[in-house]
Amino acid sequence: AIFPYFLVPGMIKWTALLWIILWISQNARGQGLCPNSVRQQVDFNIIYQNLTYYQAEKPIQNIAINTEDKQIYIGSQNIIEGIDSHLQKIWEVKTGPIGSPDCQTCKLADVEIDPSDPVDTDNEVLLIDPTAYLFPYLYVCGSTQHGICYIIDYSQPLEKPQCLYKQWQNTQFICPDCVASPLGTRMIIVEQGATSYFFVANTVNDKVTEKYPRRSISVLRPLSTEDGFELVMSGFTVLPNLRQSYKIDYIYSFATEDFVYFLSLQREDASKSNSPFRTHLGRLPVGIHEVWMYREVVLECRYVPKRRRRETASNLAKQLGLDVGEKVLYGVFAPVSETGRIGKESMLCVFSLKQANQAIEEGVESCCSTGTEQLSRGLCHFQMCENCPHEPFYRLDVFNSEMKNVLFTSVLITIHEQLTLGHFGTSDGRILQVNTTFLPLLLFGFYLYMCLQLFKVPSTGPGCAHFVTCAKCLTAPVFMNCGWCSGVCSQKHECSSQWSQDSCPPIITEVLCCYPKSSHFCFVLFFY
Repeated sequence: AIFPYFLVPGMIKWTALLWIILWISQNARGQGLCPNSVRQQVDFNIIYQNLTYYQAEKPIQNIAINTEDKQIYIGSQNIIEGIDSHLQKIWEVKTGPIGSPDCQTCKLADVEIDPSDPVDTDNEVLLIDPTAYLFPYLYVCGSTQHGICYIIDYSQPLEKPQCLYKQWQNTQFICPDCVASPLGTRMIIVEQGATSYFFVANTVNDKVTEKYPRRSISVLRPLSTEDGFELVMSGFTVLPNLRQSYKIDYIYSFATEDFVYFLSLQREDASKSNSPFRTHLGRLPVGIHEVWMYREVVLECRYVPKRRRRETASNLAKQLGLDVGEKVLYGVFAPVSETGRIGKESMLCVFSLKQANQAIEEGVESCCSTGTEQLSRGLCHFQMCENCPHEPFYRLDVFNSEMKNVLFTSVLITIHEQLTLGHFGTSDGRILQVNTTFLPLLLFGFYLYMCLQLFKVPSTGPGCAHFVTCAKCLTAPVFMNCGWCSGVCSQKHECSSQWSQDSCPPIITEVLCCYPKSSHFCFVLFFY
């Protein structure tokens, strides 16, 4: 099996020598004289020093990217910062602590403050107005002052922020301008006609819902006077008897042309504190802001142990049952114990939104039909339970349960030419890049934020130095532009000597063993 690699002119002697060395090594191993030597091909502990980064004052809580003006906005505790594409700060607005003379938003609204509330303002919402060509607005909502929001005009960031709060229309019992929850908020802005609608999902408890109440799900419209909100859909909230015991963590929100979606993590049974955790996908129509139009489906990512391995990456989209151009949701999953402890094991599942919507519609139809075997229709945390059949919408793990001892915390999918790349953030602060073939998406350089630092990382990866051997270097994906340079894998502009993407020179890299042990001479040739 080794002959085809070496039967070329001028290399017959090397071939013979290599065969001798292999024969000696194999015989020595059989006599227990030679230890096994495993050649490391990839070193994931390589540190890339040339990555541009921005050092924030406090842990980064939210980030918004302005692709038109090539600016990035960072939300941290007590501060909103604007930086340019080179990660240089260009402005800042202080949002706390409450009572501090440095706070630029604290005195803009006459809001009753509970002395027992925290004074530090966590950033809960940081969103750019979708009609930025008309309104270059950055919407900021914090954890203090009952979750009210502010507008920062990023075209004139030195101007005073605008407060979205009307004192006369808000009370302790009804507060349409109280938007964000200190327990967590996910919001998305959807433009419809000439109006922007704010779809809001909040994690709540008794305190959040009883005084200056905020709702679990609601739809708001900013007033044309830019000093408050109108409740377009008053929304709904977790039932009073469950608010302290049943927590819904909203993870992500996004929109298509027809629907707004909320991804959440919650327990399976609202009445049992030790029931398993499940991932829910909630849905509201963009154009019909009615409570009765809200739908949910349970998403599951499964692994089938004896599932046949996928043949090639080019067949992956077909095997997933997806059409070119079909909108999909990429989700990373991890096992969670009954106590909420997250296991260090990850899966990736790809959910077709078309199929998810179909599963929702089939569930609604089943709920309205008669049948002999019926289960709870769900949403028992928002309404009284009734019976109807339902099943989770599931997909299979793309990685075949091979991602052991790694916990994915985020996922970004990009496209380079015809190649789809998955970029995964991990719990230990790494980026794992995986070569796959899914669906075409827009490709740009992307930003990674880790605690106090925001890094700018090319979508093709930070470099090639983590490929230790020449063979691994030259078989790296073409888009990485890796080549071999004087014993190091690098990109061409990093090489000051001969750089090759075609072949590897023979080189002695290490002595695997000497046979016999008393010998004074050892010859081991390592071909790449």
